[in-house]
Amino acid sequence: MKLLSVNVSLPKEVPHKGKMVRTGIFKEPVEGRIAARTLNLDGDGQADLVGHGGEMRAVLVYSRENYDYWAKELGRGDFVFGQFGENFTVEGMLDEHIHVGDRFRIGTTLFEVSQPRVPCYKLAMKMRVEGFYARLLKSGRPGFYFRVLEEGEVGAGDEIRLVESDPVGMTVREVSNLLYFEKDNLDGARNALRIKALSPGCVRSFKTRLAKAEVGSKAHEQFRTLLVTQKVPESENITSFYLVPEDANPLDPFLPGQFLPLKLDIPGQYQPILRTYSLSDAPQKDYYRLTIKRECAPPNQPDAYPGVSSTYLHDQVEVGAKLLAKAPRGRFVLDPEGEAPVVLLSAGVGLTPLISMLNAIVESGSQRPTWFIHGSRNGRVHAMGERVREIARAHDNIHVHIRYSRPTAEDVIGRDYDDRGHVDAAVVRQLIPEANRVCDFYLCGPTPFLKSLFDGLLEWGVPEHRIHYEFFGPASALKDRERVSGPKRRAGALECCEEIEVTFSRSGVTANWNPSLESILDLAEAHGLSPDYSCRSGVCHTCVSDLQEGEVEYVLEPLDLPDPGSVLICCSKPKTNVVVDV
Repeated sequence: MKLLSVNVSLPKEVPHKGKMVRTGIFKEPVEGRIAARTLNLDGDGQADLVGHGGEMRAVLVYSRENYDYWAKELGRGDFVFGQFGENFTVEGMLDEHIHVGDRFRIGTTLFEVSQPRVPCYKLAMKMRVEGFYARLLKSGRPGFYFRVLEEGEVGAGDEIRLVESDPVGMTVREVSNLLYFEKDNLDGARNALRIKALSPGCVRSFKTRLAKAEVGSKAHEQFRTLLVTQKVPESENITSFYLVPEDANPLDPFLPGQFLPLKLDIPGQYQPILRTYSLSDAPQKDYYRLTIKRECAPPNQPDAYPGVSSTYLHDQVEVGAKLLAKAPRGRFVLDPEGEAPVVLLSAGVGLTPLISMLNAIVESGSQRPTWFIHGSRNGRVHAMGERVREIARAHDNIHVHIRYSRPTAEDVIGRDYDDRGHVDAAVVRQLIPEANRVCDFYLCGPTPFLKSLFDGLLEWGVPEHRIHYEFFGPASALKDRERVSGPKRRAGALECCEEIEVTFSRSGVTANWNPSLESILDLAEAHGLSPDYSCRSGVCHTCVSDLQEGEVEYVLEPLDLPDPGSVLICCSKPKTNVVVDV
């Protein structure tokens, strides 16, 4: 195997269909040796950082043998190195022979194959062949991306030496076909997820595919009636409600961490109240459990109204009552069969989705190390504490640490709680010193708690893709959210951009729509914007924005549609070019 040519280009404006398009696809060979760095080669750049570039897509590789194939297919003889937008034109590295996860030494640099190529309309523009990106994928000759494991220098003529072959043994062609053509091959998706080097975008795509196959798409179903079969006090202010379907048909399945949308017809209210509450037990049950805190008036505002829905549920809903609910939804979910260690961090009633995750890990039989770290005021308001400790006593891989900020005289350290104070990043670092690079963190709780942990984990060096959070309130309170949202959305983009444009008018940003993103909100974050949201599921209306031009469609039906001329950007995608007031 040999490196024939190193090709780079900085983004430039080129005419296309009556407008100027910014692209870095016009690569040209360079002389001499060139530095290969974590994000790209020296002198190289990408215009669309959502679909291209980044740590997992630092270098694009294409084989010289494919040139001969396309010359014959297209009847052309005008190809030059860099023709297909690749950084490395190589010899002897065909897609049906190279495995995702293989490691290669070229010059002084160590590379790792991270995923198949992501082609887009700009390749068709460069090749002057309409729809060429689709032909490339169908041919089984997409090319692939390198991740740079050790920075160094490379140059044309360098030998390419295989250092380590990935043990899973899935070729670039096989993974590409799974992504684009074999979407019903769930066993293949599960096998691909065994590749430790697989990029976050591919991982997310396969996990989403498996999750949808398990849960199904229930977003457009009508409300169904659930019966309350048990009402169990968990603390002075927290109660669990057990719900079963009135019609005796199976419950809609859910993933650990998701919530249940309710439509409450509360006496004295002029219209039904829509609320969501996290499911607090593992999936695969014949019941739902909601664990709900009574929201009282704030201590410094005794004349304020208490929480309407929580007061109604605690005071008026008894065993035998009927509640209207839609299928569970939400993107704050855990894969109970994953392998990475898990740190579940909560405060107050924020423990409810994390209890679901904890129970799911246990019931799946997983041995992944799991830490459940929770903060509460004291034992009077601490819910499910003894149950969590019972789980830890029965499973060596489960570790529990409880902190009380204001313990009472009845609270016993070592029995009810482990330490006094709040849960913060310092506590996590003390309990799990090496967690910052290997663990997945799941956070849920009130604003001060979440803000402290979110910022503290970033300062500790936790990679952005390992921080997952459920937030009660506008996410703008997280000062460093853009440090996580942008890289995470870009890393999650498996496909390249389409020609549909989304303009965020207030920010002066125009971006091409990327079909591998789930919403206009994802696209905004991927391009460095931080619009407010809370639920990301079309429930809370925090993200509502003016739709100034164009049409959208909802990928997840909102519980309550916004007013005409407005759009919920958290669960919609563009049908045409759109302009939104963000």
